[in-house]
Amino acid sequence: MEKIGFYAGSFAPITRGHLSIINEALNDYDKVIIGIGVNHSKPQAFSLKWRKQMINSSLEDLCWEHRYQDLLQLYGNTSTSGLDQISQKKEAISVVSYDDLTVDCALRSGATALIRGERIVGDHDAEMQNALLNRQILEVRKAHLSMATIPVQREELTYVSSSNAKALCGLGEYIVAQRYVTPSVHAVMMESYLKPTFVDLIQGAYLSVGMVETSYMQISVDYNANRHYHTLSHVSYMLNLLQIMKNLGHIKADDAQALKLAIFFHDYVMEKKEDDVAQSAAHVCNLFFNTQLASQVADLIMATEHLQTTSSMSNDMQIIHDLDFAILGDRNNYGLYALNLRREYAECSDEEYAKGRTDFLQNLLARPRLFVHDGFAKMFEKEARLNMSQELAYWQKH
Repeated sequence: MEKIGFYAGSFAPITRGHLSIINEALNDYDKVIIGIGVNHSKPQAFSLKWRKQMINSSLEDLCWEHRYQDLLQLYGNTSTSGLDQISQKKEAISVVSYDDLTVDCALRSGATALIRGERIVGDHDAEMQNALLNRQILEVRKAHLSMATIPVQREELTYVSSSNAKALCGLGEYIVAQRYVTPSVHAVMMESYLKPTFVDLIQGAYLSVGMVETSYMQISVDYNANRHYHTLSHVSYMLNLLQIMKNLGHIKADDAQALKLAIFFHDYVMEKKEDDVAQSAAHVCNLFFNTQLASQVADLIMATEHLQTTSSMSNDMQIIHDLDFAILGDRNNYGLYALNLRREYAECSDEEYAKGRTDFLQNLLARPRLFVHDGFAKMFEKEARLNMSQELAYWQKH
């Protein structure tokens, strides 16, 4: 008889903590069914459609992390030791939704056990109470399901939860929130959390309400379609870091509105062509009624080509240039950055990609200075060179 585990939750969104439970469950069960509970009286931040999509895309994220685990482990930012089961048994995972009792959906789905996750000591009493209630409900149905409680295996995931991920995003701490979810899930979350910022900014460009909505919808589609690094997560990273650097007194923007708009639009066009940045700048000029603001934003976007000399760059050009490069000096997130860039060129073989990436890294490392603004150089220059040197060594071996 097949052992089938039923793992229920709202998964709004699914986190790395949830995924660790699923991974552990696959050690003991032939199949794991992820049950998304739908409570019509309780509004959710994400629709059922989005929650299903985030679960499936997060499983795909983990498969890529497993494939390139040596690259990730260079930076110690993502533990890949427990990804074997999900990578090898992805077909043994299915997703269902239900709006009745968990035990009823589990029985309909052919499950033999209910799986619950236990993150912290306080979870134990609640899980024991749930198990008792479920047993009593099952008695009425003259049915049986085993009760399995799986503790989170990694200490750093102990306090990872959907609520905490959303709370961090609500505070604008998008960079920390990246640790709680996989990259594709984070990108979807950013569609919701960045919209108010975008609307506030672009209304100042004298666009009609309808054009604002249409523009953000188009940005959301373009940034998160067939991309893995140049997504809205990258935009949120830059916006979050801009605020941090301002709070710490390291930078002061001359025109914050133009700078933030440039961050939103700087990777609008991503066709892997030499004129992508120029095309992104041209889009802004065609979109805005305020031609002076459009010109300012376009100039700032062109700074993300990283071709100008320091002497020709304004203060805000230096800031956006360095914000775009800052991931290079981020030890916690560099590994996922390197992996997700690789995913964007999935059509290339490892050999082809290694050659192109090696040339790019060598050219950057040959520069006397990566960051043009003193505030960024002090925080990121040394770590960026170490990160890139390690990635370079990785691709030279492959």
